[in-house]
Amino acid sequence: MPRLSLYLLFSLCCQLTTQPLFAQLSIDHTENTLILPLEHPVGTHYMHFEDLDRHSHRTQPNASRQLGVRFFYPTNLTASNQRLPLLSNQFSRSHRLIYDTDADMTHIAPLSAMTWNIAADSEIQLSHNALPLIIFSHGYYLNPELFTIMAAHIASRGYLVAAINHSFGSDYYQPPNSKAIKTIDLPSDDLGIDLPMWSADQRFVLAKIQHMNHDPQSPLFNALNGQVGILGHSYGGAAAFYTAAKTPEVTAIVNMDGTVFGWQDITITQPFMYVQAEEEYFSEIFLNVHNKGYLALFESLNHVSFSDIVVLKNWLENGLKDTPQFNAILDVARLNAAFFEHHFNHAEAAFVPAIKSNPPFSVKLFDCNARHNDSATPLRCLMHRIKHYWKQQLF
Repeated sequence: MPRLSLYLLFSLCCQLTTQPLFAQLSIDHTENTLILPLEHPVGTHYMHFEDLDRHSHRTQPNASRQLGVRFFYPTNLTASNQRLPLLSNQFSRSHRLIYDTDADMTHIAPLSAMTWNIAADSEIQLSHNALPLIIFSHGYYLNPELFTIMAAHIASRGYLVAAINHSFGSDYYQPPNSKAIKTIDLPSDDLGIDLPMWSADQRFVLAKIQHMNHDPQSPLFNALNGQVGILGHSYGGAAAFYTAAKTPEVTAIVNMDGTVFGWQDITITQPFMYVQAEEEYFSEIFLNVHNKGYLALFESLNHVSFSDIVVLKNWLENGLKDTPQFNAILDVARLNAAFFEHHFNHAEAAFVPAIKSNPPFSVKLFDCNARHNDSATPLRCLMHRIKHYWKQQLF
């Protein structure tokens, strides 16, 4: 058969087996794979770290601290690669912890067979060298797998993303050769009690990866370019603020909707973006940001809307259909990646990303930096819930 005919036949097969699911997501029916809109193929690999110098938790003073880390990174995707499952084995537990009810499993059969277009590698296989590093922390009751859409998108833009599983705060963590570790509730009278421990987790993982970067036997040998960002949701975002205050090598940080308990005693000097669901929380934190500060408000989002759990919940109930929550997560991921790119390039100008979100989850970004406005700007950001017109809206 002529080469042109073979090419046309191959193209026709691709069109028949890969169909748009909706605007930003397609499905490969032959492989049962959801195709995320990634700028470069992405792989993932899970590692277990143990900090022998730290006790594990306030309830286990004699045990060392154990953590899982799921890495996302640019890779060369081939047909032989295993793929990351769409649903983790612990999704039902995550749903019960977040929503206080059992998940509707109407469409569990087709979804349980689905995978993401992300290579689940037995060892890290990087397609790029000298990557900037993003330390990522989930929110309380969640886990790294429930931020796959965001982590994979950022990694596809040329980042090594290290997503920590904070044991005792995640829904579930299974250390090697040990019993599974499940969530322990925070005391209602001291919700910030574990923030120093989560911050220590971030700093430990950062130091561990930096050591691996200099180890010729490590899969991460010479993988880093020296730039470091920290990104977190909820409790993980609050811990990122703690970490930045103690870690000068951190270039920029993003807190997605996390209340920073005890913020009054913490000051950071790195560029900072506070991404909020419009219904939630506070912005007094900008009083202690001694660098560029930005407030991003996503209309109609709620606190868990930054996590894949809202998308998976919808698909389990209604099947694989268009859901605005998926697009909203991608919008947040693009905004976060653009923020890190801007400040990793040492840009002095105000951060004005070329991102347009879609209703009902439209975004507004505000400059909370006194250097770009007048001396009252931090107070204007502090009072954003009361008088929106006090802020300088960038887009």
